[in-house]
Amino acid sequence: MLLRLILPLAAMIAAAAPASAFEAGRPFLDTLDNATLRALEARGFGMARAFGVPGATNAALYQASPAYRQVVETVSADVRELRADMAATGRPLHEITSANAGRVFELAWLSSPTARFALVGVVARLDRRDFAAESEREATCGEIRLLYRLAYSFQRDGRTYASRMPFSVNVVHDLPKPPGGTCADVARGLVVPPRLGDAAAKAAWLAGDPLAAGSVRPKQIEINAQIVRFPSGQEVAFGGQAAYLMRVFAVAASEGAVALTDKPLENTPDVARLRDDAALRDDLVAFLKARTGEVEQGVIRVPDRFLATRVMSWSTYGSARYGNRPYAQVFGKNGVAFAGPEFGSEGLVRSVRGFIERLDGMTCQGCHQSGSTAGFHVIGEDEPGISPLNRVLVGYSPHFHAERSRRVAYADAVASGRDPARFRPLPAAPPADWAGNRPAYRQATLGQACLPAVTGRDIGQGWTCGGGATCTVLAENPSVGIDYGQCMINERSREFSGQACLAGRIEPSSGIRPWVDRFTVLTRLNAHAPRINRVDHTCRPPVGGTPAGLAYRQCNDQDRRFAGFRPGQTPPDDICGFAGGRAFDLCVATNDFAGCLGGAIVRGMRATCSAERLCREDFMCQALPANLPDIGRVAGLGYCSPTYFLFQMRLDGHPDPRRRS
Repeated sequence: MLLRLILPLAAMIAAAAPASAFEAGRPFLDTLDNATLRALEARGFGMARAFGVPGATNAALYQASPAYRQVVETVSADVRELRADMAATGRPLHEITSANAGRVFELAWLSSPTARFALVGVVARLDRRDFAAESEREATCGEIRLLYRLAYSFQRDGRTYASRMPFSVNVVHDLPKPPGGTCADVARGLVVPPRLGDAAAKAAWLAGDPLAAGSVRPKQIEINAQIVRFPSGQEVAFGGQAAYLMRVFAVAASEGAVALTDKPLENTPDVARLRDDAALRDDLVAFLKARTGEVEQGVIRVPDRFLATRVMSWSTYGSARYGNRPYAQVFGKNGVAFAGPEFGSEGLVRSVRGFIERLDGMTCQGCHQSGSTAGFHVIGEDEPGISPLNRVLVGYSPHFHAERSRRVAYADAVASGRDPARFRPLPAAPPADWAGNRPAYRQATLGQACLPAVTGRDIGQGWTCGGGATCTVLAENPSVGIDYGQCMINERSREFSGQACLAGRIEPSSGIRPWVDRFTVLTRLNAHAPRINRVDHTCRPPVGGTPAGLAYRQCNDQDRRFAGFRPGQTPPDDICGFAGGRAFDLCVATNDFAGCLGGAIVRGMRATCSAERLCREDFMCQALPANLPDIGRVAGLGYCSPTYFLFQMRLDGHPDPRRRS
């Protein structure tokens, strides 16, 4: 059999991260390295530390911490409320089902003895000082963040069941300014020393310097969790849908224990309250009109009285969904309430419509569905025990990738005592060079977001597509002011597998219920072969789980040997990866993917990806199994897979958390 794949960890292909993120002589930015993070957990940096209690599993944490139980109870109430709302519109949800129906997050994972929140990233954010309240800005130098993802691992009938799940917790610590010191002192304290060798040495330095510089107690705990998923067989035009819960809890000490309170979500308006309260809405308009320069820069801080404490973000086509545009929901895409200020022709914001787009990009759901990977920006590297067919090659989103170049420049400026560039690009922007105060964008790669030429009247300082690609809008939305596109090649002679092949229009629901939005396909863009073959591309429809369709052909013998790949040369646009099919769907329905996944997929052409060449929206870079013939030809490369083809990025298909044997 081709795929009976239980491989040792040493054989896996690890995701490559730019050296500047953890480079000797430069301020530390981040690490997603699994070995380093496991060593940090062994030093006491597991998630239980944030709650001030011991405990390695969710069951132990639930028993020991009232604050953690509060988080679980809050999430549970949110899930129940959304579940009831969806049921009222004819969309019932199920925890574990083989039916072609909506799936809801199994809350038992949050108190299961087989599950825990694993550390997947440590991120230093000196640039977060820009968003501190005025009363706090002189006392802080930014933040340091520990990111955790829900994971499980257990044995049943001699088989290992292990995976991560799409539920993240971000534990945020303040980086306080030292008494009598400056933020330059803090930044210099984050400079990575030379000759840090193995993971243990890196973990020891992180624990002794960057993490020790942070506040002892977290200042807040942030939740981003996929709680609902509709399969592609039910959402045949969207290629599936998902809802993500986003919340923030402020952390305080109460008689020595951790106490949590709901905290407003940064720059994220409470849509329902603002729609109902005209006076409050007018106050927000006046506040924003007086601060158009801060909106232009991307560093506005909207007062708490206008903000929501809970939101949902929505995919697929997250960048085009009205449900992810709260300012457009309150003020309309044309933002007539903001008429009056003159917008220049040289900046980013050039019209009222561009002003609304800029504001929406600074909200939680606007950012987390722009340049994201399945609703997240940090996924992390995989642990040893999970299936080789459930592994990611690149553990971060296109937005996170692009942000690194900005954060490098910001940290270097602070460390040298210079004023950093405070301007922030739109969250969908590609990487840029930051020699000045404004970015010089690099060209976006194939599949990445772009701004069509027509948007230049509303949004300036755009970027172009590289490699001869054109900016093509895949999802028009009449309720959204700015339609983003994707960098695509639609010439038949240059077609490749994995790119989108269908474009259409989203019709938002009345009453802002994104789960009943509709998508209508209007145009086939490429891949016109009538049936699957090994030579020409056909367009696989979204019903197979591929939003915007998928240009596809079968692998031939040369593809299987990676014959077109040469060391030191630009790799081909597509690669012989893996595809699903009927057997994959049947495997999903068993809720036992560990036992059937190896026999449920076949080789198929997909878009090529790497640490510098990321996948299009609703896709992510999956690792190739390391025992394939001639795998050495494609070291550091993977294939773009629909996000919900990886079980670790979907809430369903996992074993029952209440049953271990």
